[in-house]
Amino acid sequence: MVKAKILVVEDERVVALSIQNRLEALGYTVTANVTSAEAAIAGISQNPPDLVLMDIRLKGKIDGIEAAAQMRQQFQLPVVYLTAYNDEETLERAKLTEPYGYLLKPFESKDLATTIEVALYKHKMEQQLREREQWLATTLKSIGDAVITTDPQRAITFMNPVAEALTKWTQQDALGQDLNQIFLTINETTREAIPNPVTVSLQTGKTVTIENHTLLIDKEGEEIPIDDSAAPIKNDSEKILGAVLVFHDVIEQRQIQALLKRTNADLEQRVAESTAQLRQQNQQLEAEIARRQQLEEELRVALARERELSQLKSRIVATVSHEYRTPLTTILSSTEMLQRYSDRLTPEKKQTHFQRVKQSVEHLTNLVNDMIFIEQAETQALEFNPTLVNIEEIVGEVIEAVRPKSAGKHSLNLICPSECDRVVLDGNLLRLILDNLLSNAIKYSPEGGLIEVEISPQAQEIRLRVADEGIGIPPDDQGKLFKAFYRASNIGITPGVGLGLVIVKECVELHQGRVEVESEVGAGTTFTIILPVAESVEG
Repeated sequence: MVKAKILVVEDERVVALSIQNRLEALGYTVTANVTSAEAAIAGISQNPPDLVLMDIRLKGKIDGIEAAAQMRQQFQLPVVYLTAYNDEETLERAKLTEPYGYLLKPFESKDLATTIEVALYKHKMEQQLREREQWLATTLKSIGDAVITTDPQRAITFMNPVAEALTKWTQQDALGQDLNQIFLTINETTREAIPNPVTVSLQTGKTVTIENHTLLIDKEGEEIPIDDSAAPIKNDSEKILGAVLVFHDVIEQRQIQALLKRTNADLEQRVAESTAQLRQQNQQLEAEIARRQQLEEELRVALARERELSQLKSRIVATVSHEYRTPLTTILSSTEMLQRYSDRLTPEKKQTHFQRVKQSVEHLTNLVNDMIFIEQAETQALEFNPTLVNIEEIVGEVIEAVRPKSAGKHSLNLICPSECDRVVLDGNLLRLILDNLLSNAIKYSPEGGLIEVEISPQAQEIRLRVADEGIGIPPDDQGKLFKAFYRASNIGITPGVGLGLVIVKECVELHQGRVEVESEVGAGTTFTIILPVAESVEG
């Protein structure tokens, strides 16, 4: 903490230097060490101290007591007297300057430090009190209501300008007078005097509000309708120190109320007339709005359906034309080669062309079958025939059937941790599900990639998990995977029409099951098929 700055006024140089040394040893800063009151007052303007140590007896025209009075008036500085005299006359003169302490010579360093700190603290508290009093006085003067404060005996201690204006009394004339002489009120109806609310508040220790229809009689005898309240002023110990009276005139308020009453009556009449008209118009508007909303909704649905059909048509035309053109071109070229050069081709070349024709025909057949399946699904014509099947056997058959598509470039593993051979499912739909998922896994996985099929029987369901280490599916595409002819944005030139996952979804929903997808681009994709089963038989 920064120590205070001290001004030393002492005409005995040896004593002055001793005091300075003690102060500096205690950590204080000595701004000056002077021998006369005149030099002290002049030095304050150049280097203001926090406190003055003042010798009472000084050489010169004025002594320490007179110098302290000037310092307090001009600079509001705290003064501690240094004196070797304690006679009654000197002390009485010193009291008038309101000093912050006395030190009788000789004194100890600890007494010096204690007196200085107490004086500084007292000065700080007085400054804060003055600031609060100034703030409170400014606040009370600036508020719009009239304010009067009294002591416990109802003697007036403060009036703000609004109170002066309403009572016609100035604060200067009213200070010290009994509030009953300044604040006179009567009942507007009975003309009887009303008990002063401050008197009641001081007696009861509670806030008091005056009754309605109260008139204030000002200094000139004029009557003013007012509204007011009084409250006791208490300290921390609940001791009553006085009371505060707050009031304001209600002339303008009454005029506004009368105007509002007339205006409200007129408005009520107009509102009643307008309400009847608006009610009829609203009924007509509501009917028209309902009709238009219905038309807009029908139009919106029709436009959405039209856009959807147009987009689907475009995808179908683009996809089917491409998927049909490629195998047809292959068939055409191979048949032409066989027709023209059959006698020149070796048996192996002929077999190659026959195989290309066969594969193209199979591709076209599968594409037609897929289109027929989608059409049957949309018309709800798909058959669902659940029977008791050996699921492990079906999965193994499908794996072996699609293995040639891998051409030995992928590892296809079946995981069946427990017996799951016989459950009630539609075997044909189950084959379609696995065939499409495994075909996609092979198609979109790099050479050497691992493809796993895991069968996991649960209490009331079968879970089939097909996981690959392929290219993965971008997050933005995952919500659209099961739309017809939709293909992920990262498949490049990989062939396909975008019907496989649609077929999977339809087959799963016929079982009242669901499909879950987890995928990360560059890391692979896992499809989990959850199929509820009606009955499970082991052995």
